[in-house]
Amino acid sequence: MTSSIFLTTALWGVFFSGVTFLITRYFYRHRVIPLSKNHFSPADAASVSTLQLQISKKELELVFDTIQEQICTLDRNYTIIRANKSYAECVGQAITKVPGKKCYHLYWKREGQCDDCPVERTFEKGIAVIRQKVSRTIGDAVRNFEISSFPVVDEKGRVIHVIEFTKDITDEKRMVEQLIRSEKLASIGNMTAGIAHEMNNPLSGISGNAANLLKMPQKYGLNEKGISRVTTILNSAAHATAIMGDLLHLSHRPEQTSVLVNINALIVKTANALHINGSQEIERRFNIDEKMPPVNCDPSKIQQVIVHIVTNAMQSILDKKKSLPDDASYKGLLVVSTQQKDGHVLITVADNGIGIADEHRSKIFDPFFSTRPTGQGTGLGLSVSNKIVEEHGGKIFFECTDSTTLFSILLPFQREQEIISTIFQ
Repeated sequence: MTSSIFLTTALWGVFFSGVTFLITRYFYRHRVIPLSKNHFSPADAASVSTLQLQISKKELELVFDTIQEQICTLDRNYTIIRANKSYAECVGQAITKVPGKKCYHLYWKREGQCDDCPVERTFEKGIAVIRQKVSRTIGDAVRNFEISSFPVVDEKGRVIHVIEFTKDITDEKRMVEQLIRSEKLASIGNMTAGIAHEMNNPLSGISGNAANLLKMPQKYGLNEKGISRVTTILNSAAHATAIMGDLLHLSHRPEQTSVLVNINALIVKTANALHINGSQEIERRFNIDEKMPPVNCDPSKIQQVIVHIVTNAMQSILDKKKSLPDDASYKGLLVVSTQQKDGHVLITVADNGIGIADEHRSKIFDPFFSTRPTGQGTGLGLSVSNKIVEEHGGKIFFECTDSTTLFSILLPFQREQEIISTIFQ
């Protein structure tokens, strides 16, 4: 009985000691009373100090792991000492397995140190390197990053570690590029709208007269050679009229049809129907999301976008094949995929063609910009495609690696005007 009373008393003592400490800790955190060693015996004060350090460490780690940017601490051998949760998720590793590995191997998939490494410069010069821009392939996509490195020095001022801070700026970069494109298209559209209207009148006259000549060739004294020449005139006028139509599309917002479309069927049918000289040797693959819901869009306009992008991909593959020796083992590959992403359909067209030169990447959505020889392209395909996708409330963007060019089209399942009309029904 006495032992039971003693045990119960001891347990209650421990309980009240714990409650007292928690209450004291609460008031300290809310700045009601100061928590210092004077409140406790020397033994308890040491325990409190240890506990405070543990709590501070946990709070710091919580903040460290909550930061969305990727952060790691490196030594002079480029070995990771500590990394946050975002860094571990980016490299696809458990956070406990990241320390001890080389940053260039884990993050950049390289066997040796990266070229122009900001961490190396920080170790050598003891200075911070701010906002160095690099690209990295993650899966099938290319992501753009901004890397900064900061020195950690000891009491003698020697750099012992470097903190590397990596920020994903892919979406930011796309947004800036899209704003620049929109400004360019707005200014060019205003200028070309008047030209297109003025050109349509003489083109209509040329087409009409050429058509009349072909209807009654004998009346106008046309032989076979004359008929052939008039036919060429009529075809050229039709081509010029189509170009004027594209120019007007850039400057105006035409009325569009909105219907629910099986986007998978539309894409596969369109991509398989495209044939240019030599394209029969290109392997075509389709990675289709079979659970894709219908998309509210203008099918003819989206089909036009697919035609432009797939045709460009085929031409890129054929250009690369022409640039290689005849005995080179090269197989052209075109991969078209669809997937659901945050209430949108993501359509991607990837090819292993010749790619896009660095100096051309900022211009490919500009009207009349083309890398094709004169007479083989108008340079309006991608600019018109960009306008169509924007009219649907979507985005179009591209990424390039050494061996792959990937165009992505992001479309909402339901267009904005349809959502508004549904709300007010």
